[in-house]
Amino acid sequence: MAQPLLSVSLVMTNELNLEANNSPFVKLLSDAESIQVREIAPSTQPTILATVDEAVKIFDHSDSNSETRSFLVTVKKKNLVSINTENDSPNSEKSQSEGESEFQSLLSKADILLRNGDYLLARNLYSYVLKKQIKNCPALKGLGICLLHLGDPPAAKKCFNALIEVHSNREGYALLGICLVKEGNDLAAYDSFTKVKEPSCLSEDLKFNFYKEFGNCLTRLERFNEASEAYQQALSINPRSHIILINLGTMEIQRKRFEKATQYFQLAIDFYPSASKAFCGIGIVAQINGEKDIAQLYFLKTLDVDCQNSVALHQLYALADCDTDWKSLKVRLVKALIKDSANLDNRFLLAATLLKQNDWTGCDSELNLILMKSPDHPKARQLREELSLHRHRQGGKI
Repeated sequence: MAQPLLSVSLVMTNELNLEANNSPFVKLLSDAESIQVREIAPSTQPTILATVDEAVKIFDHSDSNSETRSFLVTVKKKNLVSINTENDSPNSEKSQSEGESEFQSLLSKADILLRNGDYLLARNLYSYVLKKQIKNCPALKGLGICLLHLGDPPAAKKCFNALIEVHSNREGYALLGICLVKEGNDLAAYDSFTKVKEPSCLSEDLKFNFYKEFGNCLTRLERFNEASEAYQQALSINPRSHIILINLGTMEIQRKRFEKATQYFQLAIDFYPSASKAFCGIGIVAQINGEKDIAQLYFLKTLDVDCQNSVALHQLYALADCDTDWKSLKVRLVKALIKDSANLDNRFLLAATLLKQNDWTGCDSELNLILMKSPDHPKARQLREELSLHRHRQGGKI
């Protein structure tokens, strides 16, 4: 609220006492928003208001008979109430509102990119928001998820820990547990997962991944009953998830419940005909049960879907015992290497297969490629010694 004008009529002498510079009157003038001075006609008697008696004392009236002149001084004090700080000013509030609107727009765009799997661009937007608002909760969560998908679990953990410590965010422990699973730290992941007290409050996507990864963690810790419960919770969210069904089948193999495992694998194939791991799982069950032909059939079906499935390739090598088997396996290995020529395990398997076929030159060529990339490759060095013995026995060049 504006202060009233303070008007006084003062008798001012020709000579002011210099010591008055530090007086309340001078302070009053220095603090004024505006000052108006008007000289009063000489015939008018000077009047001093009682409220300004102290102000008058600053003048030296040493000569009471000297000529006097009268002035009307009007002082308008500063309106302290109306002085706004920069942050309280209407313009500042408007600017702050515009800034918040900009951040919300950026977060919305980043969320769209995240849902569509464009993790690199989404990461850049989340990072920009955090540079301006370091504790922004949605940005911390989004950036952590992006970093996790981009293969940087240590950096992702920092974001998820911040969600927990700064915001007590209920999703933080679930995300941190998933991150720890990716790092292979199942014990720490288990500890984090068990701190998620109300999984039902998680978003649907996160809830599914929480139960899936918790089930995987529990399976590796051989807590099979708890793992089964977690997987069933995931299935209640997505009953047609071939990934969960394959995980259940794999767990049942570990529990030596082979018939149940086969049922899960077959259901996964019914829902997703390209589920190579499900074909492979049935092959493994058949192999365990001594059903070689069925096992070979399903391992070949596995490779029809995914030519690089290393489990199927290794099991076919273990089951091969005739020239037809070796020829078939050689074709499969060549297809896998066309897809990924840097895979030394598959290249070694090809070298071993060529040795079984007495193709010493081909075997030696594959071993040279392996040892050029990895001079200390133990299996390749051992196979080279075996190759030398074969050549020596049959009179070939060593």
